[in-house]
Amino acid sequence: MAEYWEGEADIVVVGGGSAGVTCAIAAARSGCSVILVEKYGFLGGTAAASMVGPMATFHTKSGKQIIKGIPEEIVQKLIESGGSPGYVKDTIGACSTYVPFEPEFLKLVLLAAAKNSGVKLLFHGWFFETIQKGNEILGLKVVTKGGTAILKGKIFIDASGDGDVAAAAEVPFSMGDQNSIPQPMTLIFKLGRVNQQDVVEYILKHPDEFYPGTLFEELKTSSYIGVSGFFSQWKKGLQTGEIQIPRDRILFFSGVRKGEVMINTTRIIHKNPLNPWDLSEAEQEGREQVLSLIRFLKKYIPGFQDCVLVQTAIQVGIRESRRIHGEYTLTEEDVLNGKKFETGIAKGAYPVDIHDPSGKGIILKQIGGDGSYDIPFQCLIPLKISNLLIAGRCLSATHEALGSCRIQATAMATGQAAGTAAASSVMERKELRKISIQKVRKILTETGAVV
Repeated sequence: MAEYWEGEADIVVVGGGSAGVTCAIAAARSGCSVILVEKYGFLGGTAAASMVGPMATFHTKSGKQIIKGIPEEIVQKLIESGGSPGYVKDTIGACSTYVPFEPEFLKLVLLAAAKNSGVKLLFHGWFFETIQKGNEILGLKVVTKGGTAILKGKIFIDASGDGDVAAAAEVPFSMGDQNSIPQPMTLIFKLGRVNQQDVVEYILKHPDEFYPGTLFEELKTSSYIGVSGFFSQWKKGLQTGEIQIPRDRILFFSGVRKGEVMINTTRIIHKNPLNPWDLSEAEQEGREQVLSLIRFLKKYIPGFQDCVLVQTAIQVGIRESRRIHGEYTLTEEDVLNGKKFETGIAKGAYPVDIHDPSGKGIILKQIGGDGSYDIPFQCLIPLKISNLLIAGRCLSATHEALGSCRIQATAMATGQAAGTAAASSVMERKELRKISIQKVRKILTETGAVV
């Protein structure tokens, strides 16, 4: 395959998901040239390709909005396009609000936002190797339809979700729990012709069958609902063998269009998302689980008798893979205590949410303090490499802390921070570790972000 010099920019971002898009937009708006490399032909990452939604969470449990800036712009553009109703109450009770969205509209909104900001997009590009001189990255090798593209830059940002760039640069990383087993993967799918009124009526008559934090009064009036439960029906399905999925409940959310729901119930355990054979098996297993779930829902769950399959995700959803070792590692204690940092560049408010890597349960722990915690800039700075930043799911955090900060709203916030910091490094001609974090915080605040 031919190898050639394809492009050069001040900043090269790998990954066009929640973190990568906001990162590229922030850097481009700061006056830098930016190339964004994405393996698919659209932006959105797991939100678009894996249909992971709704977006959570922009607010603390008390309702204070702690994520704004570019992520807020994206939400407003989704609302304007008809692709989202905006912020709605989380009827499961896990968090304050979330944002239902239609993945097809998200693709369009993100594309417009990136292009309008001056980001140069390289679609269908798969990063595979760094070109380095000591602890500095000089360029990236990317497989394209035209051959191997070499992209040169001053600052590189790994928003791949899996920490691919950092790992290729030999930055140390961890994955999974104490046994190195990551959270399960899930293949999300969309069903149509679901009678939501029948679902709600059953829930209100059988409250013990659902997550204890469920907002039952809110269910009576909300057009968009989240449901976690149907415990007895699920148990019956396991006993009869009609269901063989290692989990303890059904989880789904209303879609944007009436009668549609997003089913987040498949579960694939003991698979390494970085192993191509494991990932291939996970894709197969997830789709096989879809068929059994549809049969089960039609037979046992009120409101689903006439449901039809509308869509399955392009790719299985990955909750956890590499966690890159950075200059600071965010801990579960930091998250649960709502810790604040002088170098905080983004906030999170979602509870610690861990799907048992080896079992069927879910652990959910709420955040203390004022309901939010800071993510310090040092979590985005990987060890060893001088001109690389991390944004999104692969930032420096423990397995437990990642159970909170892995979600889309927080990933977008870290993306805007990484893009802003990278631009400051380029514009001031300073190494990343020598830029003023307080100045970066000031720029983020001036551009609408909350730090």
